Formats: sequence, C-alpha cells, structure tokens
Amino acid sequence: MSFQPPGQCPSCGEWVPRKALACDCCGACAKSGWKASADVYDGLDLPDEDFDYNEFVEREFGSETSLKTTSRETLWRWVAAILLAVMVLGYLLSVR
Repeated sequence: MSFQPPGQCPSCGEWVPRKALACDCCGACAKSGWKASADVYDGLDLPDEDFDYNEFVEREFGSETSLKTTSRETLWRWVAAILLAVMVLGYLLSVR
C-alpha cells in the first residue's frame, strides 16, 4: 500500500499535509515512491560537487580583481561632485 498524505512521510518522518505532492523536508513524493533517495534537486541545473567557484569567476569576469574605474565612471563621479557642490553653494547663498 502506498503512502497518501496527510500523515508522516515514510522517508523522513516529517508531517506531510493533505494534498501535498511532495514532502517539504526531504522531497520524497509519489513519483519517487516516497523513498529517501528521491532526487529532489534533479533538473535544477545546480553545479556539481567538483565545481570551482574561483575558476568560474576568473573565467567570467577576468583575472583582474582590482577596483579600477573606467573613464565613464570617473566622469560621472566628477559630475556628481560638481552637482553636489552647486547644491551646497546654492543652499548657503539662499540662507543669507
């Protein structure tokens, strides 16, 4: 006889609510036969155990990890600084 929610999951013992398609704790379901070996994360395209995060970052973003700013960023920083100075100067002149 197969398990039918509600009740305790035959795999992990957690409570499975009525009309649940799978156990919230272990992922066992009717499709897997409510077995502990249910492959919960199958199809999620998660990295393998041998995935090297540092190698991935270097490949995707380059090996240079310094905080170099581009000329465009420098331009916008100057524009922001000038606008801030103009706003402060305008405020100080309006207070007088």
